[in-house]
Amino acid sequence: MNYNSRAYPHPVLGVDDNYKDDFDKNTFKPILEVSSDYRKHKLEITFQLKNDELLKLISHEKAVFCTQLYCRSTMFRQSFLSKKQKDIFEIPSVKLRDDVMVDFLICANEEIKNYSNSKFNDVYTGISFEIERGDILSFGGNATFFAHKSPEELKSVSSFMSIDTQNKQEVPMHNEYESDKITIILSQEDYNIYQVIQKENIFVNTLHSSIVLPALSEAIRFISEEREEFSDKKWYILLSELVEKNQADDPLETAQKILDLPVNRAFNSLYKFLN
Repeated sequence: MNYNSRAYPHPVLGVDDNYKDDFDKNTFKPILEVSSDYRKHKLEITFQLKNDELLKLISHEKAVFCTQLYCRSTMFRQSFLSKKQKDIFEIPSVKLRDDVMVDFLICANEEIKNYSNSKFNDVYTGISFEIERGDILSFGGNATFFAHKSPEELKSVSSFMSIDTQNKQEVPMHNEYESDKITIILSQEDYNIYQVIQKENIFVNTLHSSIVLPALSEAIRFISEEREEFSDKKWYILLSELVEKNQADDPLETAQKILDLPVNRAFNSLYKFLN
């Protein structure tokens, strides 16, 4: 949610646009760390706040740190309140999927009469405000994290790569990156043959070696060029995490580690088939 575009009847610490002069400077900077397993997503938040008046209001339980979560894929929305500068919140894994947006606020926990702050801009000297319960006193910015559907999702290349055709008879195999999944494009003839072969389990490892491995290597090389315009894509997020966990000297080696040595598995499968 864009809190900067709102109009407030009182100064709000951290709002940057029309109200950038409300306070001398923004001293509310939360830090978010997220970890996940098959049961839950754990959010560990450090609320870095340097403002004596706001800290006093929180210590007296007249104000609270408020963390708002919104997941567009599941329509899950929830606010978490805290009186501590470091806190942990947990959300069941089934509640979140894909991009999750997080807003950080400080809100009034009760009615506050004659609210003033030593960090107000000079224009507010001698002025106090009536604050109602729930009013926003500070905005600490926002963050986004990616919630995996399951702990196995990172291990499955099919979660961010697919194979398709553009109905062209003669076209070299290549990757397209515009969708949430990387699409490996084959010629129509190759795609028709692929559809037949992939039904035979014994040749799955060979397909991984001949199609998925080179396509994945190219995708890893592609993201190494820091293509930030794709950083919000699901495939970019998942592949970046896989690369981080399987880093090697070059994209080809990294791709083989991610696919669990597909060339070796292909050779073994073909050898068994021949014998």
